[in-house]
Amino acid sequence: MPDNASVSPEEAFSVLGNELRTAILQAFAEAERDGTNGLTFTAIYDRVPVDSTSQLSYHLDMLDEIFLYKDDQEYALTQAGDKVVRAILSGTYSERPSFESTRLEGRCPACESVSLRADYRERGLVVVCTDCDTQIVVYDLPPAEAKDRSSTEILRSCDQRIHHEYATALRGTCTACGGRTSVEIDSEDGPGSTEHYCIARCRSCYRQVFAPLYVRLLYHPAVVVFYWKRGVDISSVPFWEISEYVRNWSTEVIEERPFRAHVTVAYEDAEMQLTVDGALDVSLPTSRGSKPDT
Repeated sequence: MPDNASVSPEEAFSVLGNELRTAILQAFAEAERDGTNGLTFTAIYDRVPVDSTSQLSYHLDMLDEIFLYKDDQEYALTQAGDKVVRAILSGTYSERPSFESTRLEGRCPACESVSLRADYRERGLVVVCTDCDTQIVVYDLPPAEAKDRSSTEILRSCDQRIHHEYATALRGTCTACGGRTSVEIDSEDGPGSTEHYCIARCRSCYRQVFAPLYVRLLYHPAVVVFYWKRGVDISSVPFWEISEYVRNWSTEVIEERPFRAHVTVAYEDAEMQLTVDGALDVSLPTSRGSKPDT
């Protein structure tokens, strides 16, 4: 492999097309599990089913500078090597998750039905309304997340992860690759109203995250405190139940281009107003309503 570490994706993936090389990468993960971060040539030789030292040298050279690097007398995983071996061990490329259809408590934002169900479909884990078939939320479901968990535990795990991913992506960082996301607000006309939603697009890997506008506000400290004072940890309410807590929110658009709107956060008999702009920056709130936010 050339000294220059910049290689094409085709070259990098072709290196992985060998059973012994993937076994070498897995040996590093297993060593880390046992408390060892690097492996010498001899240690690698002892851990993988290789016929000779010359054969091992050849395969290490193929992995070097892409999935492994050498520091003094030890080899270690590069960032790319670490990502690949975690994906291999977690079954990302080789396994299909299983999930038992589960009925859920919650309310459909489209028809107000309280009959929801979670099923695994080809696109992922989907929570739908059984009356109108509206999709409430779709989660990707990695095989490892479905292991050793009940259906309820799988749903909670997915929801916690997606809460984190939404919060991070809408604040400018892609959770898939760490690249910078560009954020904007768009709208869609619905029956009797206009729905505003956020879009976060990664400039590096092109991953896109779409979410209703209120999702950006769920993680604002003022909103978290507002609900916390009323006995609700809003940042951990599962998305299939969230409509119960945001159904009385309202949005007043002040400007379309550049976007600027007042969002009234309402729960029980209290209200709080926030201002959000097209970059998803949120201003400090002012208290309103019959029950001030105190």
